[in-house]
Amino acid sequence: MLVGKEFAMSLDPSKLSELDQLLQSREAELAAAAHASREEFATPGSHGWPEVKDSVEDGDARMMDSLDLMQLQRQEAELSQVRAARQRLAEGSYGTCEDCGRDIPFERLKIVPTARYCVQDEERREKAAAAR
Repeated sequence: MLVGKEFAMSLDPSKLSELDQLLQSREAELAAAAHASREEFATPGSHGWPEVKDSVEDGDARMMDSLDLMQLQRQEAELSQVRAARQRLAEGSYGTCEDCGRDIPFERLKIVPTARYCVQDEERREKAAAAR
């Protein structure tokens, strides 16, 4: 997948390959987990709940469905981020901060391979979001 424009960043091809492998592995894990979650969510009574006999059991079943739906949404959101990172890698923009244009250090990308911002800009964005 390491085709595309020349990389403006200071990462050598072996580091880029390592990051691409991380992204590929995570994409496969998330795709499988999201598929399993969709299957489970679509299957009535998949939580092992007996037929609903009273409102307490009904409430418990609804809460489990709600938690499953939230888990599925988180999986799909992360899967979308991983796919976007792999697209940036293919285009040659991976590892460059989208705000300031500086290189995102390899150490950060190894921990957060979907990072779109350098640490300084990520912190600035988080502070701005918290202030709203």
